Amino acid sequence: MFDLTSATKAAEDDLGVIIDLLGSLTDDQWEAPVRCVGWRVGDLAAHVTGAGRGQAEGLRRAAAGITDLAVLDPPTVRDPRSLLAALTDSRDKLMTALADVPPEVLAGTVPLPFGLLPTAVALQVVALEYGFHRNDLEWALGREVPLAQEMAATLLDILPGLLPMLAGGSPVGAAGIVPASPVSFRLIAPAGRLLVTHAGAGWSIVPDPGGEPVSCEVRGDDSSIALFVMGRIGADHPGLAVTDLATARAFKQYFPGP
Repeated sequence: MFDLTSATKAAEDDLGVIIDLLGSLTDDQWEAPVRCVGWRVGDLAAHVTGAGRGQAEGLRRAAAGITDLAVLDPPTVRDPRSLLAALTDSRDKLMTALADVPPEVLAGTVPLPFGLLPTAVALQVVALEYGFHRNDLEWALGREVPLAQEMAATLLDILPGLLPMLAGGSPVGAAGIVPASPVSFRLIAPAGRLLVTHAGAGWSIVPDPGGEPVSCEVRGDDSSIALFVMGRIGADHPGLAVTDLATARAFKQYFPGP
């Protein structure tokens, strides 16, 4: 889990890598497809720029005692030089906002575009945003490297709180499909095991006690499970072992989002 210091360092490091990678691309590479549906590299750069702007504004609002949600403000242009300049400026604004977080905000909330979140949760969102999108970019450029271990373990750690938010929708994402009949998943990774069930009264996400029958078991290393949960790889990816492929493929319909 990230605190203010480690979240700031993670965001700065990953944004630095993203900016460096983008700065080395040819025009053709800016048009390469990204595994986020419908995106190309230029779209990813615009999204990350908007995320940094929105997160910086949310942190500034928290410091000022404002709870109205910040908004994503991605640039509409796709010119590589303009996007790179906008992303660099966005990174600088986010770093300044993180450096200026007053102590009282750490016990409060932050109005991120994703929602009004406890600051401890908001810091995970900030760090994970750029860890995942760095990995998205690396894959788009043909480097199918694992998600960084700290990112994967943190994502799996916050899933009990994150999955219901994804299922319910947010200002920046639609709600998930409600299962027509009871369904359950067992997610198994070295960092932990979760039992995810829906029996008609909403989703329950709890540590897996083991032994309970489930509709589908999904097993893999921390990176593969984290990437699956966030829709970056499919149920048929070789890094995963699933007991029911059709049910596993439906997972992201229940929990859409970033």
